[in-house]
Amino acid sequence: QVGTQSNTDQKMKRRYTNTSNDVSELSSGEDAGSFQLKVSINSKSKDGPIISRKRIFFCVTFAIFLVLAVQSLTYLCEHQPANVPGKQRLWYTPVPKKSRGLALGTKHLALYMKPQGLTRTSKKKEAEYLWGHAYWNIKLDELEPWQRANHLPREKLLSEKGIFFETMMEYAASSGESLDFIPETYRLYNKTDRQQFLDRITEGGMDESWVLKNPQKDGGKGVQIMGPNSKELHETVENLRHIPTFGGDSSSSAGRLIIQKYVNGLLPYHGRKFDLRVYCLVASSVPFVVFYHDGTLRVSLSKYDENDFSSQQAHLTNWSAQKAAQGTSKNADEARASFKDLASYLEEYVSQNPRVSHIKDPISHVRDQIKDALATVVHVFRDLSFSVDAEENGKKLCGAENGFSFLGGDFMIDSDLKVWITEMQSGPGLSHDSETTRENFAIVLPGIFEVLKEVRAREMSGELISEMESPNTWELIYNDHFRFSYSGNTAGS
Repeated sequence: QVGTQSNTDQKMKRRYTNTSNDVSELSSGEDAGSFQLKVSINSKSKDGPIISRKRIFFCVTFAIFLVLAVQSLTYLCEHQPANVPGKQRLWYTPVPKKSRGLALGTKHLALYMKPQGLTRTSKKKEAEYLWGHAYWNIKLDELEPWQRANHLPREKLLSEKGIFFETMMEYAASSGESLDFIPETYRLYNKTDRQQFLDRITEGGMDESWVLKNPQKDGGKGVQIMGPNSKELHETVENLRHIPTFGGDSSSSAGRLIIQKYVNGLLPYHGRKFDLRVYCLVASSVPFVVFYHDGTLRVSLSKYDENDFSSQQAHLTNWSAQKAAQGTSKNADEARASFKDLASYLEEYVSQNPRVSHIKDPISHVRDQIKDALATVVHVFRDLSFSVDAEENGKKLCGAENGFSFLGGDFMIDSDLKVWITEMQSGPGLSHDSETTRENFAIVLPGIFEVLKEVRAREMSGELISEMESPNTWELIYNDHFRFSYSGNTAGS
């Protein structure tokens, strides 16, 4: 039997030695079944070339399908409507590895970037984040899709006083909402408003105080406070009646003027006039997400008497105006106060005034009114000022796929603790002249970059940006599903 098995093995060896697979000779311990299995795997089939052609055809077809799929996805991402409730882009361009964590900004701003792991760069084309004081410092149309700048194409419209009040009043008329945080306002470059103001003057308006403003100027410039029956008020009325071009033209922004009723009964801060500079962050344009942050009090250095208009400076709180009036910036700390200071002051004020004693948490009462007003403002200007996909003559104004906007809002408080908005500002200054502003920005600015990093993380992971909550001291006031509102002492949405 052993001899027979050996002969069989030898025959099998000779049979398969010359195959095209170069199979090594089988050892005497291997059986025929295992050997035949090896041959079936390694030997070429006579249909081999046909199978290869099928494989090539399959690979080419799959490659074409993949290219078409990528092109379709890219088209959908680029052409999907902006600011659709609950929607965001299907795909965002990744940040190049060499640009991750790089930010363009001033040396002062770099101090606040560092805690968030960001490194300052001077190269615009390489920066992941770009921060310029004014929108013209950054050429938005030259941005790469993955870059994020602190301005959006038409945000400047929000800070143009005439357009701001015009847009808000048109919204109030069409929606029926009562925007009682806006002072009585007339656009003198608008024929209808102009006549309404003149009618208002004949109906007792000459016995009231008014504020004439040039919307093209900031820093307290272009503001004239006019007392009841004052020479300045009489001259303004006469100019409106006899000089058709006074007040500007609706067809041009040059020379435009607005006039507002002076808010009487303002609450002074330790005997001086003040207003509140607060902050608003549009963290994402697509989808639309907005946060709020406390700011500081801007306090006049002069004693306040609302019936004394002999000194304009006593009625202005802007630090630029205060600095110009005294010829020095040495008293910067006296011209600022914190929200913590205000909270203590309001607690004392409420305890001593029965008219407002029903307000149990005065600082929250003031803050929530401001948040309500700001939520309304961004709701009204959402499509007009904050769309990263805005176009002009068929061309996109911004090359980035998303963007953010840092805004300032100025509010006054009257003796009933009711708030009044005076203006919004695009690209507010990052003044660090006083200890109060330095402490405030040490919280505000790192918080902004923390919010932006979360937005970026959600873009890359596909998580909904619209589901972001308040990540730090920045408070959510608006997204596609939520608009902060407040009535009395109870906040809601």
